[in-house]
Amino acid sequence: MDRRDQELLDKQLRTVSPPRNDGLLGLAGVAVFVLGLLIGASLFAPPKPQTAPHDAMAQMSLGAPATVDR
Repeated sequence: MDRRDQELLDKQLRTVSPPRNDGLLGLAGVAVFVLGLLIGASLFAPPKPQTAPHDAMAQMSLGAPATVDR
C-alpha cells in the first residue's frame, strides 16, 4: 500500500465511527440470559420423588445401610 492508497483509505474511514462500548447493555443481556436459564430450569425440571421425613428416621432406627445416590 503506497501513500496515495493510505490517504484514500483515511478519507473513506473518516465518516466511520468506532462502535460504542456499552458495558451496561452487555451486563443486562447476560442478566436476562441467566434469568431465562433459571426460569427454564425451574419450569421444565423433572419432578423429585416425594419422600416422607419419617422414612429416613425409620431406616436409621432399623440399622439399614444408608443408600447414597450418585
